[in-house]
Amino acid sequence: MTRKFLFLGLSAFALTLSACGGDNASLPASSEALPKIAAPAGKSWTEIVSQTEAGGYKMGNPDAKLQLVEYGAITCPGCAQFHVESKVELEEIVAGGNVSFEFRPYLVHGIQDVPGFLLAKCNGAEAFFGLSDQLYVRQAEWLGKMQNLSEADQALAGTLKPAELIKFLAQKMDLINFVKPLGVSEDAADQCLTDQKTFEALVKETEKANDEAKIAGTPSFRLNGADMNTNNWAAVKAGLKNAGAR
Repeated sequence: MTRKFLFLGLSAFALTLSACGGDNASLPASSEALPKIAAPAGKSWTEIVSQTEAGGYKMGNPDAKLQLVEYGAITCPGCAQFHVESKVELEEIVAGGNVSFEFRPYLVHGIQDVPGFLLAKCNGAEAFFGLSDQLYVRQAEWLGKMQNLSEADQALAGTLKPAELIKFLAQKMDLINFVKPLGVSEDAADQCLTDQKTFEALVKETEKANDEAKIAGTPSFRLNGADMNTNNWAAVKAGLKNAGAR
């Protein structure tokens, strides 16, 4: 699959990737471990998920002292690797109540990222992490189907409008059948894949990440607004530990 096809349709969004860089905020540091904070009765902090004003999904204590944000793309292999490696330990950290984790969708591959994100969002905030987790764990299974696109398919894709291209890509990746066993009905999936409002929001959120956070690749991480300058779990975990999450 060519890089040109990876970015097919990107011009329709007028997205411009920014140069690397971040703000001048400093990473938090603490010589002592932060005290754990109890979750509401009968709950774990990992079960408390909400959609944020930035269009992300936050897991954990909304008022946690340490606010970890990831900008990630659903078709990004590095993002998939991060989620597989981090899932157990990161959820243990979030369960302590002093760290929250927010995932902000970012269209690093343009329209190719849209179908998966629309379906991950389909069942609401509480279902987002479960759906995105399975999309990452089994990314090679559904994304690998793109390797089988014929020259005719690629030529056809180049003629489609964005809304048509989203459905075309979802069909070629067999994403509707992928999410059905995960609790997204076929009717719901069809509706979500044609949700123009959510599609446009994904584009605007990506543009905003470019302009304000200077995101140039995925995964990218911010801790309390400061760029962590890393893309792997080992370094993110070390940064959290250094800030007192231990």
